[in-house]
Amino acid sequence: MKLIRDPVHGYVEVRDRLLPLVSHPYFQRLRYIAQTGLAYLVYPGMTHSRFEHSLGTMHLAMDFVKYIRQNSGVDFADQDYAELVSLVGLLHDIGHLPFSHTYENALETYERVFGGKVEHRGRKTHVDVGIRVVQEVFADVIDKAFSRVVSDPVKFVVDVMREEPKDEEERLANLIVSNFIDADRGDYLLRDSYHAGVEYGLYDIERLKRFLVFVDGKLAVMRKAVPIVEHFLLARMYMYENVYFHSVVGMYNAVLATGMAKMFANRDLDPIPEVKDLLEYVDFNVLGMIRDVKPFGEGVIYRQGWKRYKRDIEGKCLDAVRESALEMSRETDGLVILHEFRDAPYKESKSDAVFVYDEAVYELSRVSEVARVLSEIRKGVIVYHISAEGKAKELIKLAEECKT
Repeated sequence: MKLIRDPVHGYVEVRDRLLPLVSHPYFQRLRYIAQTGLAYLVYPGMTHSRFEHSLGTMHLAMDFVKYIRQNSGVDFADQDYAELVSLVGLLHDIGHLPFSHTYENALETYERVFGGKVEHRGRKTHVDVGIRVVQEVFADVIDKAFSRVVSDPVKFVVDVMREEPKDEEERLANLIVSNFIDADRGDYLLRDSYHAGVEYGLYDIERLKRFLVFVDGKLAVMRKAVPIVEHFLLARMYMYENVYFHSVVGMYNAVLATGMAKMFANRDLDPIPEVKDLLEYVDFNVLGMIRDVKPFGEGVIYRQGWKRYKRDIEGKCLDAVRESALEMSRETDGLVILHEFRDAPYKESKSDAVFVYDEAVYELSRVSEVARVLSEIRKGVIVYHISAEGKAKELIKLAEECKT
């Protein structure tokens, strides 16, 4: 076992089984994939990577299994199983491409603005790439380490990454790694808040993880933990409103995404790489290439040449300007951009919810006003290069007319 000092969790333990994976070049590549795209152009401390987030997710996944076993008496959730679930946490982001979700936005821009054709799944593209890495690069290592834990450990990891669990063991692993309250979100809220230098994302993870239970195939929290869950959901909302969806963060991520899309169109960069080429797909290589893609490089590297309309576009106005904005992006070769933000801190359904356990299992909204009032965050920002300011003013006028 190795101990890694971590600014969020103190010490992170890497079990012997996982050390060959952590040391592997394909995992080390994540050191050079920004966790939050170009957010560091607004919050200078946010230079952290998918590498440290993946270690943090691994750490929390292990803890989640431990406390679920204590609280629920789940027979299969022993130490071997905990290490297997922590493996999924470790590898959940292994397929992320340069600048994380901004790259996935670039794939969509390539299609919509530059007329490209590429098979991808939007913000889930990294999952598909990650599954290929697991199957083509890590399969032998995973089999050797976990073949005595489950009959087919590679299939276990792939099923959970796809969110297509086949049995109770896979279902619990899926809920621990990908859920409203999970090891992934549990880590990135704290980590992103720490590196941004803000307190919006802070919540009591130590108490929350101690009140997790697995009942009737659902991951739930004990009734006494509802206030902590509400704090967690509000922390997520505040991070989206103030950090992830900051208009200037969105502005530069839009410039980067459009610049990368142009690189795809110019055949300078393969949109979806082969696994054998993935080690070259890191942030610094893309930055080195995009500096020559004018005028996008000067915006991404030096924050020069680009502006934004300083009012967010919301509600019906966002719908009203969308088609005109797309047409203008095509006309100007990407020099006028409508960048859209959309996410829901919490959106409940009967099958997809935070569940509460108090002799029976029920949805959080039954006992939480916070859960009932949280809604989707949806807005847009108009971004343009100074050479296309005249065109951008036409779009801005349309947005202002909508507001009036």
